[in-house]
Amino acid sequence: MFALTERRRTSQVVRLAPGVRVRGPIAYVPQRDHFFALDPAHESVVRRLGGCRWRIEGHEDEVRTLAQLGICDTEPWTPRRPFFGRSVVGRLDALPPITEPLVVNCFATAHCPLRCAYCHADDLMTGYREQENARWLERVLRVAGATPAMVGVVTGGEPLARIDRTTRLVERLAATGKAVVLDTSGVGDFGRVVPLLVRHRVHVRISLDSADAALNDSLRPANRRFVPLGTSAAACARQAIKVAVRAGVPCSVQTVVTARNTSVVGLLALRDLLVELGVTTWVLHVVVPVGKAADPRRAALLAPETVQDVLDEVVRRTAAEGVAIDIRITGTHRAPNSTLLISAKGELAVEDVARGGKKTFVLPRIGLRGAVLRHFRAHVDLEGHANRYLNGSLAAYDARLNDHAAAVSSSAFTLVSSPSESRNTRAGT
Repeated sequence: MFALTERRRTSQVVRLAPGVRVRGPIAYVPQRDHFFALDPAHESVVRRLGGCRWRIEGHEDEVRTLAQLGICDTEPWTPRRPFFGRSVVGRLDALPPITEPLVVNCFATAHCPLRCAYCHADDLMTGYREQENARWLERVLRVAGATPAMVGVVTGGEPLARIDRTTRLVERLAATGKAVVLDTSGVGDFGRVVPLLVRHRVHVRISLDSADAALNDSLRPANRRFVPLGTSAAACARQAIKVAVRAGVPCSVQTVVTARNTSVVGLLALRDLLVELGVTTWVLHVVVPVGKAADPRRAALLAPETVQDVLDEVVRRTAAEGVAIDIRITGTHRAPNSTLLISAKGELAVEDVARGGKKTFVLPRIGLRGAVLRHFRAHVDLEGHANRYLNGSLAAYDARLNDHAAAVSSSAFTLVSSPSESRNTRAGT
């Protein structure tokens, strides 16, 4: 939460930041790939902005907070700051109820150059990749376009393995008004997609599980059927991060937390590496027994019962030290049935933890949007969906901790931290 103590009676010119999506009390900031739930005071300011510039008086505290998070821009410029804890802006007793998806995850392909030990999507790749065809892609595009999500994530498989399909899916999602995120391991020709990402203001989310390359590559080994011997997932991820940051593409890193990397020391080492590389958002998923991780022979990969304590400590230390990085923890271990997916065949898919896989639904051509919403509301844990994207598994850190973190780290937080950088980013994307 935020409780800013200094109220200044000044007038500021304010507008919604480029690319920000708003749905009721929920705002999504694509630059940092972060959702925020707004209390009534902050929501009313955002609602007044729309697509216009306003000179707002009497809401200086709210405007400053919204600007620090990248939800709005101000004149004079307000520097950005990292954010820690539950993604609530102001004071809310509970996260807002969700009736439409915040995010839909869309398979560009079922092909992948890696053999991740815990692969969440294995059941939506095995048996799919051999049959993948143009007709399936048309279904994916149709369902993705009809799904009323704020954000469309292009995933797989590995989107870099089928760049032509990925290009069409990115373009379709962008054309339907969604913010677009590309999930990738970085294994493939990442440089080839950079112009596409820039053109459509795509946020890229790169997978990296450890600062220790050997540990990362043991969790995410290369598939020698598709990539040369010696290919390192860790090296490819680091290179993709460098390319994205250099090109001005908004970039975050996602980490799957298993028994092998549930360590405060190890996770903090990875955090420090990401900051060094210029990453400003870090997403952590606790492994759940779905896909490959559902195999009883892989039970040793499941995170220990203390995993939430470890993650809380990582966030607490990051906030207390004022390290310039956002942290999101999706809480999949607490509410595993929280995602909405579209398979490479164009089916709607939701998690089925009891069976260690997914339920899939073939959708009609007529009434497609209504069918998606019915399945979403009937089969997805709606509270878990909100928790997943609003950091609901974390504490709502009090204002003093957030203010201390902001004071320590705002000067180092490079997420569009000056007007000139803001103009350059908008011109490039």
